[in-house]
Amino acid sequence: MDHARVHLISTALPIFGKKGFEGASTRELAKAAGRPMSAITYHFSGKEGLYLACAEHIRDTLGGFIAAAVDQQHRAGTPTPEQAKQQLAELFRIITAAMLGETADIARFMLREQQEPTQAFDIIYTGIMGRVLGRMVELLKIVADERLTEVEVRLRVISLMGQVLVFRMAHAALLRLTGWENMGAVERDLIDRAVQDNLRCILDGLS
Repeated sequence: MDHARVHLISTALPIFGKKGFEGASTRELAKAAGRPMSAITYHFSGKEGLYLACAEHIRDTLGGFIAAAVDQQHRAGTPTPEQAKQQLAELFRIITAAMLGETADIARFMLREQQEPTQAFDIIYTGIMGRVLGRMVELLKIVADERLTEVEVRLRVISLMGQVLVFRMAHAALLRLTGWENMGAVERDLIDRAVQDNLRCILDGLS
């Protein structure tokens, strides 16, 4: 990808994440990138094109984290209930690392799109999010073994995802409650253990 495009996207992503599409002006985006406003028009045909390019970047970045794991699981064939639990644990471990790692800007952008979805949400959902959620639905069906209806399975998948997202959504409350100054490797490991423990209890309850 052209270096100028990459620079504009990496600069715009945190601004869009904090201010949203409407709140971020083309002038502000160009100034932050150290480029003239015409550069945004040239590379993206305007602010909307840059915003959607940020969504494509998120799709590709998250895909790099988790697409390979989903592909590998599919190649392994239909899992047993116990294997399905293990595969769910694997997916949640990857997602937790992705959401709590050096991806705060991505998380903010995605949380805004969850509240007020635009075409950017469609890019992210059809590109990777829907695929991962679909895999989770498949695995949870195997674990539940017809104890849940289709809609109940899907609701539980969203509920399980929520326990990861809340650590980013309630970041300020997390730091205040725990007394942490920031979220480093040690803190992320403790969160991952909590997520995995919760997941294990829920899945064992279903099976």
